[in-house]
Amino acid sequence: MMKSWLRKGVLAAALTLPALSGTQIPVLAESAQEQQEQEQQRLEGVWDISVTVRSCATGAALFTGRVIHMFIDGGTMTEIADRSNRSAGLETWRHLGGNSYAARHKWIEYSTAGSFNGTTVVAREMKLSKNADEFTATAVSDVYNADDQLISTGCATSTATRFE
Repeated sequence: MMKSWLRKGVLAAALTLPALSGTQIPVLAESAQEQQEQEQQRLEGVWDISVTVRSCATGAALFTGRVIHMFIDGGTMTEIADRSNRSAGLETWRHLGGNSYAARHKWIEYSTAGSFNGTTVVAREMKLSKNADEFTATAVSDVYNADDQLISTGCATSTATRFE
C-alpha cells in the first residue's frame, strides 16, 4: 500500500510540475535567446579598420591599408576599401559565442586597365572587446585569377574601432 501511494505521489508530482513550471520554461528560453541575440548584435554597425597584410611564413608586415565595414543584422556585411583596383566587398558573418565571430568575404579584382582580373576570398576570425567598441582579427586570403584558379594565399591582422 505504501508503494502504491508513493507511486501515485511521484506520478502526480511528475504531471503537476511541468504544468506549474510551464510558464517559466519559455521565459528562461527567451532570456537565453535574447542574450544570444544581444551578443550577435554587438558586432552590428559601422567599423573603421586598419589592415596589415603579413607574410604567412614570417608574420612580417608587408603593407597596411584601410577599410570600412558595415555589419548588418542577419549576418551580412558590406565593405569599402582604400584601393581603386577592386570592388566593394560582400561578406557573411556569424557569432561563434562570447566575443568571437567568424566571417568570409569576397571582392572582385581589376587590372590597371579596368578589366576583370579575378577575385579574393578572405576567411577571418574576430575578437570583440568587452565594451564592444573595438575588435582585433586574423585573416587568410585566397587570390584567384580570372580563370578561378588559386594563384596565392596571404595573411593579415587588423584592428578596428566602432564608427559612431
